[in-house]
Amino acid sequence: MANEASGSRSLEVTASILPHRSRLATTLWWIMLLFCVAIGGYSTRYFLGLPSDAHFSRYILPLRLHIARGIGALLTGPWQFSEKLRARALNLHRWLGRFYLLEVALGSIAGFAMATVSEQGWPTHLGFGMLAVLWFFTGLQAYRMVRSGNIVVHRQWMIRNFALTLAAVTLRNYLPLMLLVLHWSFRSSYITVSWLCWIPNLLIAEWIVRRGRGQEEPWPPLARDNVAQ
Repeated sequence: MANEASGSRSLEVTASILPHRSRLATTLWWIMLLFCVAIGGYSTRYFLGLPSDAHFSRYILPLRLHIARGIGALLTGPWQFSEKLRARALNLHRWLGRFYLLEVALGSIAGFAMATVSEQGWPTHLGFGMLAVLWFFTGLQAYRMVRSGNIVVHRQWMIRNFALTLAAVTLRNYLPLMLLVLHWSFRSSYITVSWLCWIPNLLIAEWIVRRGRGQEEPWPPLARDNVAQ
């Protein structure tokens, strides 16, 4: 009974300190979710047969591991930023967060392996390789912060990490634009997108983090401990 009372109290305290989401932020969240679902659904084609691209077919196992974990991260990541979910179901938020970070860890390792054999040589090896390393590192930092009970900094690292997760979305939007609209060569497009798919995302995430500093109140110990367990 005492544990149930503590859990209920922590939910009430947490809900009372969560900032109200603006209409614009809610709209952007839904757009983000729809893009994640769309790209996740599109990516399942790699499990329906071998790709027509001989290069991808040669490395189909690490490619599928990377894509599967990326789909998992895309589908669970947006819910980590749902204030209603955090307020009403902290335990579910915590378990989804664990699953998300596991997907990020495995997906980034497979992504790094794919980066070492990416087409167009060293420019894409470095671009996609740095993305994989930063994806893993920011996820690790988010995990370390929540385990230490530092929820505010945990959320900052999660913003950075999910911005890198969204590289899967931006890549699949930028590449067709370069090829079909701008009529760039595949080499120029692929080299450019290996950097462009994640650097602007990370810069925007950093702007959001810095803009929000000083505006977020630290969570009370009761709510903090309930999340970090």
